[in-house]
Amino acid sequence: MPASMGGPALLWLALLLSSPGVMSSDTLKPTVSMNPPWNTILKDDSVTLTCTGNNSLEVDSAVWLHNNTTLQETTSRLDINKAQIQDSGEYRCRENRSILSDPVYLTVFTEWLILQASANVVMEGESFLIRCHSWKNLRLTKVTYYKDGIPIKYWYENFNISISNVTTKNSGNYSCSGQIQQKGYTSKVLNIIVKKEPTKQNKYSGLQFLIPLVVVILFAVDTGLFISTKQQLTVLLQIKRTRKNKKPEPGKN
Repeated sequence: MPASMGGPALLWLALLLSSPGVMSSDTLKPTVSMNPPWNTILKDDSVTLTCTGNNSLEVDSAVWLHNNTTLQETTSRLDINKAQIQDSGEYRCRENRSILSDPVYLTVFTEWLILQASANVVMEGESFLIRCHSWKNLRLTKVTYYKDGIPIKYWYENFNISISNVTTKNSGNYSCSGQIQQKGYTSKVLNIIVKKEPTKQNKYSGLQFLIPLVVVILFAVDTGLFISTKQQLTVLLQIKRTRKNKKPEPGKN
């Protein structure tokens, strides 16, 4: 009878494996966010990187890596004040026991004017923000935004543009132009890609086929054990009846 416990135990294990989050290292992976959200900035700009755990809360302590070199900062926030060209590159973080986050990339330019975007790759239906940004936030006027070289918005004063509910038609090369101290400047082109939502498929789809198979096997094993046990009980009852029938009647030798 103890052998029959193997089936249910394995069944519970199979059910646990089918639970979301099990067998996924992503459950232990922190994320890095930027504030402000621009990953392209100008020399002397400031930005704060934050390491967030899988519970969406800032971690208690973090290990920061810049271009695979460990930094001295150990708090959840990494402040980059008056950024320099050497601050460009890849940033990642991890908690003491977690794996490394996915990388975020920061690029520092020495220009008078750049176009910044909240994201370079956007999924359909999402939104992104763009802004024309001058060095040291010098006053910028007569601002024009372009997509693929065609003007899409003009303001005398500088304002951000929010593009919402995007489609693949919003993919393209964006830029801006404006006047700083009565002199005209044009930013470099920034390519923004809008991707279609992938066909929604459970990343545990492999387990969706594996689990029913395991259940069937376990059912067959348990059924086999039940039949085997039933047969053994039948044999024992037959032996018991045979012995009972062979007992001598009282008074007979």
